[in-house]
Amino acid sequence: MIFNSPVYPLCPSFNGGEDNNLEIESTKKYIKFLEESGVKHIMTTAGTSQFNLLSVEEIRKLNSTLKEFKYNKIIGIPQLSLVHVKEEIKYYNSFFKGVENVYLLILFPERYYNDDQIVNYFNEISELSNFPILAHGNTLRKGYGGTYTYENQLLSKLSEIPNFIGIKEESPTIDFSIKEMDSLNLEIIVAGGSMRRFWCLHPFGATSYLSGVGSFFPNLEENFYNMMWMGKLEEAKSIMKSIEYPLFKIFMSVGWHASMRYTLQTMGFIKNNRYPFVEISDNDKEKINNILTNIKKYENTYNRTL
Repeated sequence: MIFNSPVYPLCPSFNGGEDNNLEIESTKKYIKFLEESGVKHIMTTAGTSQFNLLSVEEIRKLNSTLKEFKYNKIIGIPQLSLVHVKEEIKYYNSFFKGVENVYLLILFPERYYNDDQIVNYFNEISELSNFPILAHGNTLRKGYGGTYTYENQLLSKLSEIPNFIGIKEESPTIDFSIKEMDSLNLEIIVAGGSMRRFWCLHPFGATSYLSGVGSFFPNLEENFYNMMWMGKLEEAKSIMKSIEYPLFKIFMSVGWHASMRYTLQTMGFIKNNRYPFVEISDNDKEKINNILTNIKKYENTYNRTL
């Protein structure tokens, strides 16, 4: 198991003003904060707020901030054709040459017609890449109507590709995820639901998950994960019920990404947003500030009992 603790997403920051260019000093500051908090895995990903508002050059610049992070670096690559994603693979092969603990996260860019179409895409990428590959398992539109989510049959085929090691799971329902994860020999990073989703999917093969509360309180997220793996389920449940339930109630009522970006702004890790983005009300800001204050009190009490 490579990803043996939560994975922390990076949200891009912007300078503001008329040009509102990508700003990376705040991101570097955030990475240092995470590293000093004991975080071992960081990811840039299209699932993170405002990543999809970046150009390819800006994504390269954002990804460059991870070069000095000494632990596992999951580098998100935008949704591109095979020709263009190969250009990005070659770039990162060179940029991260000699750097340890680098992994590439790839989005399939087309409609789904059959398994071979996706297997061939990832096979060519995996052959070219100097680094292990993970698929971003987003729901795909079918070429003949409806949607498709990565199924066990497809994941089993992908697992046979040398250099392909796992998936960022994005299944729409927990029942589907349970069915498709069982018996897979892959790294499964759970997204969407954080502690609660990992609580449900860990017994069926999920190895890690994308952090939620831990983006602001890494110590609590790390301890929850450790309790899960040690089988201390009551302790894990106590952390989940005491911090994630109340925080998610507020954050989801406002909007997760809007709340997340506002919180990171108050912590000094994001300067500005890029249009189009919603500006949250003063009333919502107050609700967020109140729940963060309550969780900070819990964290202080929790740390004293360790």
